[in-house]
Amino acid sequence: MFTFAPRDAETSLPCPHCQRPLHIARSCHEVFMRCPSCEKCFPLKEFIPKADAAMEKFMENVYCDRV
Repeated sequence: MFTFAPRDAETSLPCPHCQRPLHIARSCHEVFMRCPSCEKCFPLKEFIPKADAAMEKFMENVYCDRV
């Protein structure tokens, strides 16, 4: 049985632009932070030092080099 990993998850981190909760999302080629309220996207690397439990759980299903 094959299960699919989620492509989007809400985090507790605030959007730098509107302060609403950011979502962590993935495309076929990258993972990024996205605000569903103001529709802005941000590079993931800016938020790694502040990673919350939702981000950690989401990243468990993403194949990447985290070093």
